Amino acid sequence: MFPRLHRIQHLTLALALTLVPASAFAGGPRYVAGSTYFDPGVLGQPVRWATGQVTYFTDQGPLSATISNSQAVAMVDAAAAPWSAVPTAAVHLVEGGALNEDVNGQNIASAEHSLTLPSDAAPTAASYPVAVIFDADGAVLNTLFGPSTSDVTNCQSNGVVVVLDNIQPDATIAHALMIVNGLCTDTDRRLQMMNYLLVRAWGLVLGLGPAQFAPHALSQGHADTTAGWPVMQPLAGACGFSGGLCIPDPGTLRYDDIAALNRLYPVTPANASAFPGKLLTAANTASIQGAITFRAGTGMQGVNIIARPLDANGNPLDQYAVTFVSGAYFRGNHGTAVTGWNGPDGVPLSQWGSTDSSLQGFFDLAAMPLPPAASSASYLLTFEPIDPLYIYQESVGPYLQGSPTPSGTLGPITVQDLTPGSARTLTLNIADSATGNYQNAIATESEPRMLPSSGLWCGRLGQVGQADWFNFPVRGNRVFTIVTEALDERGQPSATKAMPAIGIWDAFAPVGASSVWTAPGLNGNAVGETWLRVTTQGDDIVRVGIADMRGDGRPDYAYTGWVLYADTVFPPRLPLAGGPLVIRGTGFRPSDAVLVNGVPAQVTSVSPNEITAIAPPAPNGVSGPVDVEIDDLPIYYAAAILYGGVSYDAGAGDSLTLVTAPSGTISLGVPAPFTVTALGPDLVPAGGTTVTFTVASGAATLGCGSSRCSVSASGDGLASMTVTAGDLNPAVVIASLPNGASLQAHFVGGAPPSIAALSPSLSLAAGASVHWTVQALVLNNGAPLAGQTVAWQQVPGIQTASGTAATTSAAGLASKTLTIGPLDKGQQASSAACLNGTSQCVTFTVLGARPEYAWLEEISGARQSLGQAASPAQITLRVRDMNGNPMAGGTVTLYQSVYAWAPPCPPQGRCAAPQLLATQSSTAVSALDGTVAFTPAAIPGVAGNVIGVAATGNTSSLAVAIEMHP
Repeated sequence: MFPRLHRIQHLTLALALTLVPASAFAGGPRYVAGSTYFDPGVLGQPVRWATGQVTYFTDQGPLSATISNSQAVAMVDAAAAPWSAVPTAAVHLVEGGALNEDVNGQNIASAEHSLTLPSDAAPTAASYPVAVIFDADGAVLNTLFGPSTSDVTNCQSNGVVVVLDNIQPDATIAHALMIVNGLCTDTDRRLQMMNYLLVRAWGLVLGLGPAQFAPHALSQGHADTTAGWPVMQPLAGACGFSGGLCIPDPGTLRYDDIAALNRLYPVTPANASAFPGKLLTAANTASIQGAITFRAGTGMQGVNIIARPLDANGNPLDQYAVTFVSGAYFRGNHGTAVTGWNGPDGVPLSQWGSTDSSLQGFFDLAAMPLPPAASSASYLLTFEPIDPLYIYQESVGPYLQGSPTPSGTLGPITVQDLTPGSARTLTLNIADSATGNYQNAIATESEPRMLPSSGLWCGRLGQVGQADWFNFPVRGNRVFTIVTEALDERGQPSATKAMPAIGIWDAFAPVGASSVWTAPGLNGNAVGETWLRVTTQGDDIVRVGIADMRGDGRPDYAYTGWVLYADTVFPPRLPLAGGPLVIRGTGFRPSDAVLVNGVPAQVTSVSPNEITAIAPPAPNGVSGPVDVEIDDLPIYYAAAILYGGVSYDAGAGDSLTLVTAPSGTISLGVPAPFTVTALGPDLVPAGGTTVTFTVASGAATLGCGSSRCSVSASGDGLASMTVTAGDLNPAVVIASLPNGASLQAHFVGGAPPSIAALSPSLSLAAGASVHWTVQALVLNNGAPLAGQTVAWQQVPGIQTASGTAATTSAAGLASKTLTIGPLDKGQQASSAACLNGTSQCVTFTVLGARPEYAWLEEISGARQSLGQAASPAQITLRVRDMNGNPMAGGTVTLYQSVYAWAPPCPPQGRCAAPQLLATQSSTAVSALDGTVAFTPAAIPGVAGNVIGVAATGNTSSLAVAIEMHP
């Protein structure tokens, strides 16, 4: 008994349903036994009735309101007669009488892939091998296959439905259903089509599959060629749902139908006695067999071979054409780790078709009847692809999802002087066909390759079951797209070669696990394209598998692939006015567009791993994280998205840390610094963010002269504002980011001094000398006092220029430039500044810092990526002493080497050795705030990489990398 799931496998032979046959073989037999379910001895054999003697029983009810039962039986008998009449085929279709009931919607049911039928129509009804059901109102079809199956708009497909519902392990058919749709007899034209469909249905019952001959004869104006159209058309010939004459003389089998029947049911000496009056098949027909192979010897499956006899003038006789599809006995869908090993209904794909590689390109034009009255004939063999419309239940040949086109040049061949009983064998190696080898896809699921650093690659699925496997790391909160494009032998995109399917796994998933995401072959908009878009939840490593959707592999299955993935954006923050962006990732192409917050950015350069662009200004009211999207549209529908990839001003995770702030009691009228550092979630300085200082309560004045003002954090994240207490009451000043992160300074005003020092201390590298301009603030009851004299004391290490005294301005400020140094390590020098010769003084102090312990931090420019035509920004660094204070007078040396631009290193193998173009060494001394600046050594207009290192002290260094890409 045929198992339940296998039985349902056959419920769609003439239906366009969601249940699709896992494998069907046409251009020859409809089904071929595979390596599971069937006995090992019948592997590769066509499925057929055991003896060719097939008895059928007809329904008791009428076919329709206008077609009585007797008329319907007569139609069925007439349709069966041509098949029984073939003189060289061991077939006899015999009417056995009536079923025991009228099978209708009241006594049948379908649920969970199982059928409930009257016992004499059930799959187990061995005494009723074929049950012909007259479905007068369409209820049987609708119950078994779903609503609207019987609708008249489906008559060309569902006018007659054949179900082989009991196939035995010895590859023989034990039971079949033929369901005749009575709704398709409501007009004369549909009734005319029905008579043709009944003849075709008997071919399906007998195990024949559709065949292709001159499918475009009518559209190309060759109506005479339709004389060779076989009854076993993949579609209903020229008929649509309205019916009519589907093929010329629809009640007559063509030579293609007869040859296919002869091959499936030959009359042999062993069975001839059961078919009196019939002729031995081999002795009365001619045969041409052979194989079509690629250049390297692999069988070329899916080629439609047409054999037409020639008349005395050498003209082909279309009406006697016979066809066969190469590799019809070989498996057409092997399954893959990407798409799975079972069909949509759960049936193992291994159930159908041989795995014998010698059958991969085999063709079987055996048992061809010679033209009428001919004692011999020469045949013209031509070769063509299967029409791409012939797929799934209408497929021709072993491939259900579509047949690949032949590779190379297959010119016509003439086979001379075939006589009854003669056989010829041809081996056709196509010299200009594609070539390849097993090494084209070298990775395995257990040992995938690393994705090429560019994200771009070329591959070839050169052998059956072959797949490409890659691993690559991804960050969370991203969207990336994998794209493949099948190519033909010329390297042009093709929808008729490979059908690459794409699967995604976690790289740590066990081998054999089901994929997390899968894309079927050729699901894209572009020719030959397959695409799969994936969203990541967290940082991970993913495994990508690419295989032909049919599990097939051939030398002409080349493809290109790329992963469009955006990994990082630099800088992570932008001012509200927008600005330059560098996006790094893989698979970038010159046609890519960039969107920031959905608004197009101006792309300035593109390489496979980097895009530079100018982001647009933030729309009104927009700040914080926004999405960055890279689109390869509309052709490929590929996109890479970084959710919250860049922030207009502060990002969601940015925060502030305190450097210094007024607290407790501060002197009235004396500015006190409020300094913070803006940091990102990774504790990296968030340079460029806006820090807003606000007087939240009390009488305080900010250095900007207002109660609320904003500054941009420098490259090292620092933002500072002076705060002055206005009275003796408590006050609160808040420093905040646009994302709400904030710090508060709480203080009260205290008694004002007569004189105060602004920036009273300096860290100076021991042995260095600098000029230091200092200021003293003179107050009267907290108000600036002009016209006062302040005199500075000269001490070792601190000298004044142009005298020691200075007079205060209207703002109460007295300024003096001091010459500082040199000092010894650890030496401290202090100069007192006294008001009007009194003892009211303030002190300015210099510490001789140990330069060997100094260290560097980046402010800006140490990492840049821009096009070769642009000018890199200045490199700005800060020197700090061992206590973290900015250190003046520190010596910094920057070593730079300029190399010719080269792409990123591959994941395996050696990096490209770029040419060294120039070197440069330069030295700078840090300013009072510890900063030093350098000009990059890039060569204008030349694509290159500037690799540098800045050094100070004994151990501190900072790397510089500037890319000037093409």
